[in-house]
Amino acid sequence: MTVRFHSIVSRIYPVIAGCIFLGLGAVTLIHPEILGYYAINLDQPSARTAVRAMIGGGEIGIAFILLLGGYMALSSRQRSLIAAVIFIFVGLSRLLGAYVEEIDQLTIQPFREAAIEITLGALGFWAARCSDAGLAGGHVSYSDDTD
Repeated sequence: MTVRFHSIVSRIYPVIAGCIFLGLGAVTLIHPEILGYYAINLDQPSARTAVRAMIGGGEIGIAFILLLGGYMALSSRQRSLIAAVIFIFVGLSRLLGAYVEEIDQLTIQPFREAAIEITLGALGFWAARCSDAGLAGGHVSYSDDTD
């Protein structure tokens, strides 16, 4: 039962993370003005094009790897780790940005978003570990000891 649960978690996390990136990327690609929520000025065509390319296209590219990486010899564990690292660093960068911008001048929103991103990253590391557990029959050992 535990091995089956680990197998399901390890397979489903990259799909969920991929869908998150695909959704955010598609919305940003189609409607970059959505970033107006962050008071980003997108009144110039070059600004909208840059947002579409870097944010929309970048997130769609990440989604492509997470959703279709299995067809490119990437394991569920590898795809989970890719998503985990991206989510963690986006969340940590958001916290660093809040610190640099003087925390007392910000709303709670950046901290809420960072908490979500870091949580999604932690879940990715857990999913990768579940993948390891599934391969090891439910037991994970990272030691080289064979006593």
